[in-house]
Amino acid sequence: RPARSRLVDAIAVLLRPVRWLLHTITPVGWGCLALLVACGLTGSVMGWQEAWSATMVVGIVVVTAWLWLIPRGGYSVSHNLLEPRVTVGDHALIRLTVTNPRSRPLLPSRMEMPVGPGRAVFVVPTLTPRAVHERGFVLPTQRRGVVTVGPVLAVQRDPVGLLQRERSLTTPQDIHIHPRTLRLGTALHGVLRDIEGAVTQDLSSSDVSFHALRDYVPGDDRRNIHWRTTAHTGRLMVRQFEETHRSSLLILLDCLIDDYEVEEDFETAVSVACSLSLDAISDGREVTLATQDEELPTATGLRLLDASCLVTSTAIQGCDDLARQASSRHPEASVIILVTGQRCEEQTLARVRTLTPLDAVVLALRCGSNAMGRRSVGGVTAYDLDRIESLPRIMRRAS
Repeated sequence: RPARSRLVDAIAVLLRPVRWLLHTITPVGWGCLALLVACGLTGSVMGWQEAWSATMVVGIVVVTAWLWLIPRGGYSVSHNLLEPRVTVGDHALIRLTVTNPRSRPLLPSRMEMPVGPGRAVFVVPTLTPRAVHERGFVLPTQRRGVVTVGPVLAVQRDPVGLLQRERSLTTPQDIHIHPRTLRLGTALHGVLRDIEGAVTQDLSSSDVSFHALRDYVPGDDRRNIHWRTTAHTGRLMVRQFEETHRSSLLILLDCLIDDYEVEEDFETAVSVACSLSLDAISDGREVTLATQDEELPTATGLRLLDASCLVTSTAIQGCDDLARQASSRHPEASVIILVTGQRCEEQTLARVRTLTPLDAVVLALRCGSNAMGRRSVGGVTAYDLDRIESLPRIMRRAS
């Protein structure tokens, strides 16, 4: 091995005790050590008996603090999530089990379990041999997101708070808090049914709508040769078809927070976009859910909901840029639904229509305080809703 690599490994080994001390000694402990040094120097330099007495007292406190870090291991700990995926507003239950597998009693111990940004603190009582201690925790689920639970930490700390040692006893687990969604049933079908099978002006050699006959061109599929006409004309003739639409749904979720009145309106928009996507997925239709930052997976409803937990309102581009980028990636979209907020300007909605395919149906769902409003902006039909429960009725109106 190179000499440089060996030197780096040697430095890492030497620094390991330093890192351990930095993680073990608390700020109060560092202050106590500084006081111990100051008292000792004062006693040795000035000869003050009071300084030596203070040095002795502080020294006893520091030395005895290390006794609290003597390992008391032996616990077998596990925590289980009764439901790793829940919906906003539901209860997420966490079950914690502490077992004493040894043949001797174990003294009380203080443990902590990180739950998202907070920590659950609890004390395990004295456990006799083979005894089991169980606790349950309820995780608040008012907000959509991914919450990490664990690991469970065995915390050893002296009474003064000079030293603290944490040992990980379990592995962390994630709880996905999904947005609220509704099953639309037939509410979305009316919008898509008008598009299904609509003929375009694009000619094709491999579709289902017969258009006309034309001369054979090298490379044409011979299965499309019309032999009866070929026999009459004396030259090869092939069938020409017209392309037809297949209803492809493109859902645009605006993640620019300035387009929403309050943060709760953005959460409603996420619920609306996911409800529309899940309805299309369950019906086996082509659907794409795009934001300014990414396209969410729509292969299955579960993958979509898991990905939606991480969607944030941190975009810096408007919904017109979102429409332009998504339409360039999906020019085949026949129905485009923009989910945005009621602070989105009408000029922006009008630009959305100019940036999307001309033969596509474009709708806008604006989430905010106004309920059941409807207007036409530059060729875009915009509907207002104030809560997710209004979505089925609005989609029936749109169909």
